[in-house]
Amino acid sequence: MPKTQPDPASSLGKNRDPSDGAAAGGDKLFSFAWWGPRRSPDERRADAGTPDMFDRLAKTAAPENWDGLGPGTAGSLAVLKNYVARVFDQALAQEAVILDADAQSCVFNTGLVSRRNEDIYGLFEANLRPDKQPWFLKGWRTAGVHQLSTFAELPEPPSYSADPYEYFFDWDVPLSFSAQIFSREISGLLPGAGQEMPYGLELALNAAVTSARTLAQRNPGTAVPMWHAQKREIQLLLPLYLVTPEVPTAALAVSRGDASYLGAGVLSLQKAYEAARLVARPSAHWLALRT
Repeated sequence: MPKTQPDPASSLGKNRDPSDGAAAGGDKLFSFAWWGPRRSPDERRADAGTPDMFDRLAKTAAPENWDGLGPGTAGSLAVLKNYVARVFDQALAQEAVILDADAQSCVFNTGLVSRRNEDIYGLFEANLRPDKQPWFLKGWRTAGVHQLSTFAELPEPPSYSADPYEYFFDWDVPLSFSAQIFSREISGLLPGAGQEMPYGLELALNAAVTSARTLAQRNPGTAVPMWHAQKREIQLLLPLYLVTPEVPTAALAVSRGDASYLGAGVLSLQKAYEAARLVARPSAHWLALRT
């Protein structure tokens, strides 16, 4: 008989706190279950190797660009891998990884839907191999299939905030940030930027933030909600146009304080999209994935 699984959360060994930053990068996912061999980006680009569980999820789900921005991300499925790891962490934190009656299978809701708009679930079965993860991923299933009939109730997708106000930018609330600190972060995204005129970059960043606030006031859809996994909070993303007026250079993440917004960090467009995709598929034109 398979070993008894009293609680999916206990299958993480030491059962670390969900807010543990070291555990938030996806190792919970792979400590919990065996996912099988994984294909490399080179194999995907060459259409070689055996499709893995991420390939199968991408095929099952409604079509999206799961790689990300730019030619260097082709075949990586970087957005999808980040999405699955973070959603699974959230499902564990909310006790939304559900056992069946015999405690030999468990399931979580990925928050994704199929081409027929059906919820997609990750189905795990107890792992009989000793000294391995307690579970293995059986596959992706939609409601109504036989393998899910052993569950009395299927879980809802993980949620991130019950307060709708957190998902919208209030332009009447002041925003404070350090142009000096964030200009250094921008320099990391733009090698050579600001080396000759570091103060000039600070002035440009101040202007870019002012412009972003104006855009958010004129078009409320400009500010994009994202999930900060380590802080476990909703933050908002604003575009920073520093090179051209057509394509933003980066995104400024802001968190809501008691009396003001606070600049929390600068993200590349790739990282911004990955963080935003956890909450919803971004519809803002400035964060749309370009192929």
